[in-house]
Amino acid sequence: MINKIKIHMDQETYTLADDLVYTHVPFWYGETQRPLHLSLLMPKHREGHPRVPLIVWICGGAFRNMDRNVWIPQLTGLAKEGYVIASVEYRTSHEAPFPAALMDIKSAIRFLRAHAPEFCIDGERVYIMGESAGATLALLAGVTKDTQEFDQGGYMDYPSAVSKVVDFYGLADLLHDPIGENIENDRVIQDFLADDPDAWGKKASAINYIRDGIELPEFLILHGNQDRTVPVSQSEKLYERLKEAGQRADFYILEGAGHGEDVFYQKEIMDIIHAFLRGDWHIPSEELAGM
Repeated sequence: MINKIKIHMDQETYTLADDLVYTHVPFWYGETQRPLHLSLLMPKHREGHPRVPLIVWICGGAFRNMDRNVWIPQLTGLAKEGYVIASVEYRTSHEAPFPAALMDIKSAIRFLRAHAPEFCIDGERVYIMGESAGATLALLAGVTKDTQEFDQGGYMDYPSAVSKVVDFYGLADLLHDPIGENIENDRVIQDFLADDPDAWGKKASAINYIRDGIELPEFLILHGNQDRTVPVSQSEKLYERLKEAGQRADFYILEGAGHGEDVFYQKEIMDIIHAFLRGDWHIPSEELAGM
């Protein structure tokens, strides 16, 4: 049977650009250098394409492991809502302790702004999201927009600031109550803060940068109340500190959810994130189904 049909183009095609080098960092005892990469989900046809918002995504892994591509399949839905998504590689604690990873994330943001025209990125709408250790780094990238010591490397003519932060069960305070029921977390944090745990612990805690009178990004916080790795009290304290300082924040507690569970990547959550990024706040979940 031969069928003739005419298909209407009502969905844009996206492409994945892998292994884009955004910077080089010291390697092998500081004697050599190695590249850091990012993966980019972006429109396939970019010539003449309108500029769209950028989401910088940061994978977790206890600061010890990361795979920038592991969550790409879960992010394609957001990309099709009209975002360029960059998933960024950063140095883990085995290679370099804090603040190396934060410097890497900021370097990637500057690189992406510098190359905004070729990736059809709107450099005025740069958002950051992360999960677990990646959320810790996302929070820090959000609250340290005016902290110059973490901006080092190339493309220094471009800012590393972001205007919105989405936090999936991250650590906001590395000095108080970070362990939960998992004693291994103590070793994880010690590795991450190896150079000077006391001094770096304060600087690596997003909650310490939130003060009255300081303009910060808007925050969306997602955390499960059955998280045994990062206690939900971390997000509760973060939310309370943000509200006390007069900052805009929204907090969703997922009932029955543990750490990093698949429930965080369901369409309802992605709809909440999309609504937050486009400027809609406090939308009941029953209304999101029609968005």
